[in-house]
Amino acid sequence: MTTLAFDTHQAVKALTAAGADETLAEAVVSTIGDAVSGNVATKTDLAKVEAGLKGDIAAVKAELTEVKAELTEVKAELKGDIAAVKAGMAGIRAELKTDLGDLEARLHRHLWVMAAGIVGLTVALVRLTA
Repeated sequence: MTTLAFDTHQAVKALTAAGADETLAEAVVSTIGDAVSGNVATKTDLAKVEAGLKGDIAAVKAELTEVKAELTEVKAELKGDIAAVKAGMAGIRAELKTDLGDLEARLHRHLWVMAAGIVGLTVALVRLTA
């Protein structure tokens, strides 16, 4: 930071005119001068900080633009993946439906065979008891 212009001689004169001892006035002015000069920002200091912040903001904006582009790509990839999963699920559903139809047909055949066997056993039992 740059040095703040502070007229110490004028400040000492003002304090002594107000009734302060010259030694005390010099000590007060010195203390105030040290404190102020180390903690005050000038327009130049603020301009430097502002320029730095503007650069940082521009960098963040650029990064955000990149992130947006990446998110757009990821979104498109996810949509494609979801569509592929849906298509795969449709195929699996069709296969399951076919498999269930085949199982149902086999079950019906087995039931008819069992029914025929029961009828045959019933006829045989009737003949044996008659």
